[in-house]
Amino acid sequence: MRKMTSLFFASTLSIFAQETQELQAQTEQKPKEGDKSVLQTLKEKEKELAVPRESVPVRESKFLVDRPIPKTAHYLPLLQTLLNIEVGTLPNPIGVSLIGSYTDERYNITKFSGTMGKNIGQALCANPAVAPSNFQGALNFACNPNNQFLIKLAGFQSGQDMLNSIAGAGETQEWQLSEGKVRTKTGAVGVKADVFLFPFMQLFGTAAYLNVQQSTNVGVATVTPNKTGNGLVDAFVPETMNFEVGTIENKLDGFLVMGGTNLLVGYKGFFASMMISGGYVRLDDLQNNIKGFVEKPFMYLAPRIGYSYHGVFTAHFGVQRIELFGATEGKDLSQITGGLVSGYSVELKKFPVNFLAGAQFMFMRDLGLSVEYVGSPDVNGFNAEIAYRF
Repeated sequence: MRKMTSLFFASTLSIFAQETQELQAQTEQKPKEGDKSVLQTLKEKEKELAVPRESVPVRESKFLVDRPIPKTAHYLPLLQTLLNIEVGTLPNPIGVSLIGSYTDERYNITKFSGTMGKNIGQALCANPAVAPSNFQGALNFACNPNNQFLIKLAGFQSGQDMLNSIAGAGETQEWQLSEGKVRTKTGAVGVKADVFLFPFMQLFGTAAYLNVQQSTNVGVATVTPNKTGNGLVDAFVPETMNFEVGTIENKLDGFLVMGGTNLLVGYKGFFASMMISGGYVRLDDLQNNIKGFVEKPFMYLAPRIGYSYHGVFTAHFGVQRIELFGATEGKDLSQITGGLVSGYSVELKKFPVNFLAGAQFMFMRDLGLSVEYVGSPDVNGFNAEIAYRF
């Protein structure tokens, strides 16, 4: 994001590619002792084909602490000679970074689908206080041992089986929620590696550890029970069941891996960039020993524009969009909810993008610090990165 070049050299690249093939063929046909290396020959040919210096207005870096230009800068980014960019003008091509972030997200639930526990009948008889008040009649009838003869006469093996049928054990249906809000606080630390393959293209990969505290405020969940077709049993079944679920709390740990590219174009100190990446996130509920509580791929898009003062100080702003594939789910909730709910999926109302504003300060050619604020009506957070470049 610091020193970028113009992209108007497609025709020159075509000529360069043809000349390169001819040189490689000549080198293979006539290998002689003392001949120049292929790399040296290509560099000379690049100089012959180089675009005029004035057409590539890349400002020279002027760092506060003078440091030698690394050897890597003589080889990367590719096409420096062809673009008439002097070695060391661009940032050191390879970087390793320590990254960290914190994000506070607040969303409204537009659709909530819950899956009842497979043994919800057993859970209700064991803890009748969690059952809806208008379901107490069916619960008292089913859990009373004196009614087992009538229950079997109605076609059920036990009162718990009858409750399983009424409550829809293992079934998934849409619930109507009195509240319906999700709040997620995420902290992340990780590492990033990147390389400027071309002056206009940066490749990178990231791996990070995530710690997530999530609360899903369901409030009162209204569920439609099943009718059994038996008049005696259905006399105890209400039209709706109102479960006071309240708030489901989850403390999650996991990891994120992602990789992608940052495409760059600029004029003197002004630049525009487009970051495109994809990755995978997995979160486990270690408190309740639930592996793979969240598992899904995602895509990250972030266009930015900004200005860089001789590579020392850079400021930018832009937007980002994170596209999560698949529904937001909670798996294996039987232990958390006492057997009432085994899982859920949520559709959330989100502002389409987050806004970004950030700055970077390079103390020297090798070392720099960057910070970035992330905000929207739903999200507040920040990103930080300490980078060593060589």
